[in-house]
Amino acid sequence: MHLATQDFPRIWISNDSPSNWKEQLEALLEQGQRFVLLTRELPGAASDGPDNDAEAFSQWIKDNRDRLRLCCAASLVVVNNALMAFSLNAFVAPLSKKLGFPVRVVHEDELDSQVTAYLQATPALENS
Repeated sequence: MHLATQDFPRIWISNDSPSNWKEQLEALLEQGQRFVLLTRELPGAASDGPDNDAEAFSQWIKDNRDRLRLCCAASLVVVNNALMAFSLNAFVAPLSKKLGFPVRVVHEDELDSQVTAYLQATPALENS
């Protein structure tokens, strides 16, 4: 998995090589500024090749949940079909509670407004 950070605070995730996600996420967390994770790849659509590190990525997200939820304003899957965005949100919404930050599917026409809204929102702090 590859993270592109040049459009910070928009952090694009892809299944492309080279794999740099761990180093990039650690650097983002050290930076301490809020960002939004973006992808055009639906969850579970990872490649089956030898460079597939989706399991390691998922485990890292779980292990670093508390740190990540303070900086990650949201994770948005960008699609080009509004009906698909609406329909898929029911399936990805439960991930929000599990990960500690909002996970949504958004239509590409709404991307700018959604990124802005999530970056401006105050992170929810848990009492436990």
